[in-house]
Amino acid sequence: MQTHNQNDINSSCNSRYVILALYKFVEIPKDRLNSLQSEVEETLRSVQARGTILLATEGINGTICYPEKLAGCAPSHDSVQDYFQNHLFFLGLRTRISYADIAVFHRLKVKIKKEIVTIGGDHEDGDEGKKPIGYMSKCEIDPTKMVGQYVPPGKEWDDLCDDPDVVVIDTRNKYEYDIGTFENAINPNTDNFRQFPDWLHRFAEACKVADSDSEGEDCQNKKPCVMNSKSGESVDDHPVHPINNVNNARNSNPVPDEAMPIVRKKPKAVAMFCTGGIRCEKSTSYTIAAEVFPKDIPVYHLDGGVLAYLQAHPDENKSKWKGECFVFDQRVAVTHGLVPSTTYHACYGCRRPISLDDMKRPDFIEGVCCRYCKDVASEKQRNRFQERQKQIELSETKGCRHIHDPKEMPRDVMLES
Repeated sequence: MQTHNQNDINSSCNSRYVILALYKFVEIPKDRLNSLQSEVEETLRSVQARGTILLATEGINGTICYPEKLAGCAPSHDSVQDYFQNHLFFLGLRTRISYADIAVFHRLKVKIKKEIVTIGGDHEDGDEGKKPIGYMSKCEIDPTKMVGQYVPPGKEWDDLCDDPDVVVIDTRNKYEYDIGTFENAINPNTDNFRQFPDWLHRFAEACKVADSDSEGEDCQNKKPCVMNSKSGESVDDHPVHPINNVNNARNSNPVPDEAMPIVRKKPKAVAMFCTGGIRCEKSTSYTIAAEVFPKDIPVYHLDGGVLAYLQAHPDENKSKWKGECFVFDQRVAVTHGLVPSTTYHACYGCRRPISLDDMKRPDFIEGVCCRYCKDVASEKQRNRFQERQKQIELSETKGCRHIHDPKEMPRDVMLES
């Protein structure tokens, strides 16, 4: 499924970069992974691509960028997209295309992993840091066999967001939710995806209790039957950039009880969304396989994720999305129409999105820390971050990049191509 903006296609491609997000759940023989890794990397290096591609026996996932002029200048003649779309393993690959004036990644990595996206963790892993946090069913999770019902990014999804009897769950982490989400979306307050299954089961249990307590009652005044814990209301008044707990991707504790949503009545349906769609493939597959909710509650997810919705809704006044969408590259966030953010930058200490106002605060140190991580980093980390920032500034004075791909073609040659 290939999508792109026709206006972008018709514009000049002399210097811009294609940003290609892609994924597909498909069985890849384990003995083919090494050769496939080499093949993919060779193809991408031929056009000076950067970014990360993950390969596993369950499929492929990643986002890359590359100079459009080296790949053919149009999706119908793009050598990279042709390669992936016509590859035996990747037929039907889900892609999302956008553009930027600069490369949004520093280097290219093609990695072999156990999974292309991990939900919860592995019960059998000897590393405690890779085991589920709290409760997680040992059911089989296979998005090639079982996922939620796809909902296109149009009126059908908007109707779900507006329905007070439907709970719309933002499966992303709280630092992503903080800068933008859908109207009435529920925030699980997770720091990482390992916490999500436990949160989901606890939420479902709260729905059962609420259903037994309010049997035969309707939600009054059409208010959402599930609400975020912070205000007890829907997120219509969600602030643009609230002060939240520090993003801690390694948090090994379950989401605290006080951060769980308020359930007034069992929802009639559950809808989930994520950035590009892949996390929801896993989360809805798990939700159905683990029988988290009764079988009479349908499970939906947004086809193509937030990025598909923003691309389909360039006018924010006709959109249910409020704020911006965090992305894992140097754009930091994108707005309606997939336009790169001018509001947010990244703290290179914690990688959290920070606003221009955050950067004016006295506790912000360029390349070292921000208001969210100033009390978290160890002295050793702060010293390392300070040295890194010093090297970045020295490189800039010399007119060269501090971070680059050692396998990439020399920069003078690249600039001449």
